[in-house]
Amino acid sequence: MSASRRSDVFMKISATLLSLVEDHIRYKFKNKALLIEALTHKSFCILENKAIPHNERFEFLGDAILGLVMAEQLMFLFPTDNEGMLSKKRASLINQETLAEKALSMKLSDFLILGPGEKAQGSHLKPRILASAFEAVIGAIYLDSHFDSIKKWINNEFKNNISDIKPDMEFEKDYKTRLQELTYKIKIGTPIYELISTTGPSHDPEFLVCLKIGTQEKARALGKSKKVAEQKAAQIYMEALAVQINNENKKNDYKQKVKLGKKNVKK
Repeated sequence: MSASRRSDVFMKISATLLSLVEDHIRYKFKNKALLIEALTHKSFCILENKAIPHNERFEFLGDAILGLVMAEQLMFLFPTDNEGMLSKKRASLINQETLAEKALSMKLSDFLILGPGEKAQGSHLKPRILASAFEAVIGAIYLDSHFDSIKKWINNEFKNNISDIKPDMEFEKDYKTRLQELTYKIKIGTPIYELISTTGPSHDPEFLVCLKIGTQEKARALGKSKKVAEQKAAQIYMEALAVQINNENKKNDYKQKVKLGKKNVKK
């Protein structure tokens, strides 16, 4: 980036604001230009700003680093898992929803450098853009430091997500999928998940989610990620439904027995 262009972008983000970003991501950059590039969306780099680099190259790098670090962690944590199971577990950790949540918890949405059109559309809250920015920050930290440093940063950011993974976790059919199949089968409607609140410090947030069928709330659950909270809510409601269905079956069996008893008496 040329000195003049770098100066132009610094005007968009002051040194004080950059320091605030660093506080949220828990890393101090030696080269602040790397952080600026990680926060710059391609929509900003048009017309008079077309010489300014955007974050897609950093995103490419960050994606590769994140995949490698998580793959290594899972290899050590689950030594008996085959490649297929390890891939599923990695996919449960590294996906757009999870990365966007992490970006939001770091308040990256407040600092993204977007073009006017994207700003007008509220694109700073789009999961795809947030997830990309998170990966770009990973790439920028790596370039500003070294692999051991970014590896430690990633492992710290994902420690709660990793601790939620159990060796016997069912990845083929999770609770959300199984609940959706059940509600479709018994024709009661499609489950809807809504985020109620996010509490706790930015480095260790907790998400409260509610599950609804139509407009009626059926369950609430807390989790260290929105995805985990949704799974817990689905599990709670599935268990409640199982009890309800079992009771209804017992009632139907009883009614059938009473009906048969009356027929036998008449005979």
